[in-house]
Amino acid sequence: MNRPWIAAIIVATILIVFRLFTAGNYDYANFAPVAALLFCGGAFWKNNKWMLPTAALTWLISWPLVSMIQGYSPFHISNVVTLIGFAIVVALGLAFTGKSAVKLILGTLLGATAFYFITNTVAFFSDPLYAKTLEGYIQCMWTGSPVSKIPTWAFFSNSLIGNVLGTSLFLATMSIPIIKQKTAFQVA
Repeated sequence: MNRPWIAAIIVATILIVFRLFTAGNYDYANFAPVAALLFCGGAFWKNNKWMLPTAALTWLISWPLVSMIQGYSPFHISNVVTLIGFAIVVALGLAFTGKSAVKLILGTLLGATAFYFITNTVAFFSDPLYAKTLEGYIQCMWTGSPVSKIPTWAFFSNSLIGNVLGTSLFLATMSIPIIKQKTAFQVA
């Protein structure tokens, strides 16, 4: 019996565990594999219509809670940029449909990198704390604003590691024979 919703439950569980584990710990800021699971949702959209909506819904539910734990307003205009970045990650996932596990992990890295550059570039142009010079852009991409609790390179590094781990964990879980059989999950 084919049970595609099992993959959606796995996606939600991975995302919730990562988000709760990292929410209050600045050493793990941006470690949650949100981009990875949205990327996988796009990559496997044709085979499983449950995954992408589940990943998106799980993020939408956890995002205000995590924002409040971290001391940020969950509803801010900058969240539009986050949504655009995630939409691009999903589009990349769609472009990677039918690819091998290695290519999916590389695609996840590409998606996380695109998300980082999009959101940080918008932050550079919109945040008055950055000088609108090449040095200001480098500061935005590397150290962040003077009021940042952690440097932006750490956000980027954590994002890359968390997203690779998230995609790898998802692919490994989906390759367990009983889960693979019940979900009819296929990786090229």
